[in-house]
Amino acid sequence: MVEANVKIIEELKLFLSIVIEDPEMRKLFTQQQGDFSRDRKMPMEKVISMLINLPKRSLCIELQEFFENIAQPELSCTKGAFCLQRIKLKAMFFHIWNQCLVDSFYRYYGDSVKRWRGFRIFAVDGSTCYLFNKQEVLNHFGSQDNQHGEVPMGRIMQIHDVLNDLTICGNITPFNKGEQALMAEQVIKLPPDSLTLFDRGYTSYALMYLMNNQETPRHFLIRSKLDFNNEVKSFMRSCKSSKIVTLTPGSKAIAELKRCGYIIATNHPLKVRMVKIKLSTGETEVLLTNLFDEKIYPLTIFKELYVMRWKIETAYGKQKNQMQMEIFSGHKVICIEQDYAATLFVGNLQSLVEKQSDVYLQALSEKRRHNYKINRNVSLAALKHKIVKLFLQQTSITILLQLQKAFERNVEPVRPNRQYKRTTKAKRVRGKYQTFTNYKRAI
Repeated sequence: MVEANVKIIEELKLFLSIVIEDPEMRKLFTQQQGDFSRDRKMPMEKVISMLINLPKRSLCIELQEFFENIAQPELSCTKGAFCLQRIKLKAMFFHIWNQCLVDSFYRYYGDSVKRWRGFRIFAVDGSTCYLFNKQEVLNHFGSQDNQHGEVPMGRIMQIHDVLNDLTICGNITPFNKGEQALMAEQVIKLPPDSLTLFDRGYTSYALMYLMNNQETPRHFLIRSKLDFNNEVKSFMRSCKSSKIVTLTPGSKAIAELKRCGYIIATNHPLKVRMVKIKLSTGETEVLLTNLFDEKIYPLTIFKELYVMRWKIETAYGKQKNQMQMEIFSGHKVICIEQDYAATLFVGNLQSLVEKQSDVYLQALSEKRRHNYKINRNVSLAALKHKIVKLFLQQTSITILLQLQKAFERNVEPVRPNRQYKRTTKAKRVRGKYQTFTNYKRAI
């Protein structure tokens, strides 16, 4: 896998060099045509490298360490100079760069890409992101209002490959944009060999229609709200565990599809399979899917399949806690968008390097009671500063092997079926720091 990762890194570096050297390409990712055309201390490649180094501390310290680690301490610039340069760069660059990484992964890993019955298993989920109270930020992203006033907040939606641990795409948008509307824009981008898992927040006729009515239908599995419609309510009362039904749209679904460019009648049929599963708590849930063949997809496979969706929850946990997504390095909207997109890219790069340790972890697990995995919090710290050298120097394989050794020095056991009771805590409103008993910051 090291060889595949070297090829992926070389493609990413090639893309970066083309954007920097070709004026026509560069202007796609900059605010104005002449941006980054002059020779300065912080040219485009250094601005990008600084942002993927995830600067979470004082910018003065981060800039000083950045230039020291690339052996150019005499060229260190002020935080004001860096901020003037960074706002020239569109956040779209990191989204496209991340897409290059994902596409290269599927191409170079080939048969090593993990699948379930031939499908790439994607999970979709949304979240929110706390922002800071600046008027520009509030005007763009909006807020969630409560008894204490306005809380600036952004809406996040991501698509995650749960078996290969890669964030396929994601975006931070104004808070008032709904998750279903955001997903409707992404359906066309799902590959034909994908099977996408959704939670109850995505239950809708419109989404299932869009998944079914692509040139090649996109497969889905949605955990339904138990009061979604009369068909689901009737199915819950029945003795059947699997049933194929035909749904018709309501006025809300017709209006939503019209916004997406589809005109349908009130009696337009949509075939869906409903499946019952029993949770560990004893509750019965209904799943909606277009995996119709009961011989190929028997009832017994659906509970295990839906549980795979949990991986996107742990991906959000990694981004928000270990990668400190909600700590931004600038106070402008463009800075928030840059930091968010850079976080997705670095998270995927971390997953790629982890895959180099699969053989080591397998051998280690065979000798011990539990299976083992890389400690992601510590490995993220190992990635800091090394990621800069990965793209600014020519020795990709040397740095990848150094990172692999650093990752393998910090492993932890995987304890199956470990559960903790969820306790809801109020967000702390005073004080900058607090100590957690099970977690320490690594970057």
